[in-house]
Amino acid sequence: MTGAILFFAAFLGGVLLLIMALLVWQQARARPTYQPLEYVVEHAVLHILERLPEGVRLNRADVRRILDYELHYLQGLAQDDRRNPVDTIAGGHDASIQWIQSEIQSKHGVTYSFDDIATVLALEADYLVAIGAVGDPVANQGEEEE
Repeated sequence: MTGAILFFAAFLGGVLLLIMALLVWQQARARPTYQPLEYVVEHAVLHILERLPEGVRLNRADVRRILDYELHYLQGLAQDDRRNPVDTIAGGHDASIQWIQSEIQSKHGVTYSFDDIATVLALEADYLVAIGAVGDPVANQGEEEE
């Protein structure tokens, strides 16, 4: 009788483990493995504020305004015909920084230095790298890869 009870208990334990394994497998299949990248402006603002150098005296609203105008700039580059894409540079370039600077000055009467805007855009590029939205930086024209 003891052998039959032991066999029955082992059988029940095996069935229970099999059911648990099936439940875990089913739950794992139900979870999406692909998480789409999300650019959240407020997350970018926080990322930038935490990393601003000490000499830069920008507050949350300043950083948000610069990012908003950078998005306006990038939207202006968007084309209806996607077969001829426009190359954009994460972190900004002289033309984008000057455009952002002049738009904010003309519409809000606030002047940010070229360097402050460049710093914000460079830190935004750092945020884009951190969330996996851009790859490794490429060498600028004229720079040799080491």
